[in-house]
Amino acid sequence: MAFKVGTQPAVAFHARNLEVAEISDELWSSFASPQDALSDLQDWDASENADVITNRNPNIQSITLNVTQICNLACTYCAAGGDGTYGAPQTKISVEKTLPQMRFFLDRMQAGDTFRITFLGGEPLLYPEGIRVLAEYVTAEAKARNIISIFSIVTNGTLLTEANIALLNQIGCNVAISLDGPAEMNDIARIQKNGIGSTHLVVEGAKRLAANRANIKRISFHGVFTKDNMKPYEAYKFYQGFNFDTYEFTYDVNTPDTSLNLLFIEEMQKIAQDAYEFGGEAELRKIGFFDTVFATLDHQQRNENFCRAGKSHFVVDAKNNIFTCPWDVGQASEQVGEGSYISSKKLEPYQQTLVEKNDCHKCWARFVCGGGCMYIHKQTTGEKYKKDPIFCERTRSLIRTAIMYYKQCRETC
Repeated sequence: MAFKVGTQPAVAFHARNLEVAEISDELWSSFASPQDALSDLQDWDASENADVITNRNPNIQSITLNVTQICNLACTYCAAGGDGTYGAPQTKISVEKTLPQMRFFLDRMQAGDTFRITFLGGEPLLYPEGIRVLAEYVTAEAKARNIISIFSIVTNGTLLTEANIALLNQIGCNVAISLDGPAEMNDIARIQKNGIGSTHLVVEGAKRLAANRANIKRISFHGVFTKDNMKPYEAYKFYQGFNFDTYEFTYDVNTPDTSLNLLFIEEMQKIAQDAYEFGGEAELRKIGFFDTVFATLDHQQRNENFCRAGKSHFVVDAKNNIFTCPWDVGQASEQVGEGSYISSKKLEPYQQTLVEKNDCHKCWARFVCGGGCMYIHKQTTGEKYKKDPIFCERTRSLIRTAIMYYKQCRETC
């Protein structure tokens, strides 16, 4: 693939080897179209870099753990049943049942492995004591096995009290706060059950967290952008006021609109330009998407599975049922196990990589994208392995933007 943006030098990308190269202006001007741009680079195109690795590792590496399936907010776009319950409310997970379940996963790991647990809900901070007990148990068991344990939490940010922040510091937990921008944007969808916006509570909690983060390695904001709030750039400028570590921008899966998709792409390109001009690579890589692409290109590691669901990642709901995707919770047909049992038959569809299952072999972005999100594909097309063209266009466009900045950053190193 080759492309040129504005006055920047033309860039070529090797889809298999994950290599980036500059094309001279003279060579670029001789092409009838960007598709012809690699015709004079056939030797490079035919090469196969033996050092490129893949992420096919089937070993369990991460768990998303629903410590509750209730929430104190009523977000209008909630994918967890509209109320954080996934259709099956559960005030708190049974710690007694979950401890042996965590041991089941740890027993399948090897010394030197990293075991990642993400606490999710509902709102996970409605059950902080459960988080404490589970984190302390996993930390001790992992240490005894010479396994590295890493904890993260996804929270709506309204319960970041001093006590809860002390807990997050105690377990060294990464924190992702859901916030869609300033109050005039965030309060459109992220409201309390009394109908009042939640932004003021989140901002207070975020400031409290920023002032007391001694053992918290990473804090991030995560925004979801819908037809009612397609302003990622404005959200980014708001996020910058907190100077947190990373920012995530997600296009609403319930907005299959080509014009809004294009607007989201344009907003993300504006964010990239602003970040690069403000702080170069360091600031640009605060945006999670761009950081992921940079890491993929730096390590030349082919991504053949968008999220590794059903391969190295599993989800445990608040009733100790096992799924492959957080958004499949509550769907009996998607359950792959329970307690300390996982059905090998239920996992058979996941044995192929997503790149293979989704027939991505002709797409130049396949080993950066990793086949796309199964949940998004299913929401739009009705099938996990039938690609959503809007998602594909958005992802390719943003990968192209990332490659352009990657080339610029590597030239200035």
